[in-house]
Amino acid sequence: MKCNVPVAEATQAEGVLRERVQEALGQLVGAAREGLLALSVEVGLGVLRELLEEEIDEVVGPKGKWIPERTAVRHGHEDGEVTLGGRRVSVKRPRARTADGESGVPLAT
Repeated sequence: MKCNVPVAEATQAEGVLRERVQEALGQLVGAAREGLLALSVEVGLGVLRELLEEEIDEVVGPKGKWIPERTAVRHGHEDGEVTLGGRRVSVKRPRARTADGESGVPLAT
């Protein structure tokens, strides 16, 4: 017999998933209630956010960790747009600058 327990309650009770993952699952459940298109857009945005953060970590290094030989530093976020689900959706893109602060560092993503 299957047990219908909400995902957030089940994962919190087990303490298996990190808080960040639990939050993402909660957002997905909310998007699923709005419909398949909203769910697809939310999943796409989540993947995009993770790709952007992963790339900035590769270029600059992990956030909050001191690396003396680093060549670039984080420089906030800027507004951007991406087309998902046939509509333009706003996103925050991370920025990086050279360690001396003279120029921006382009990110592939």
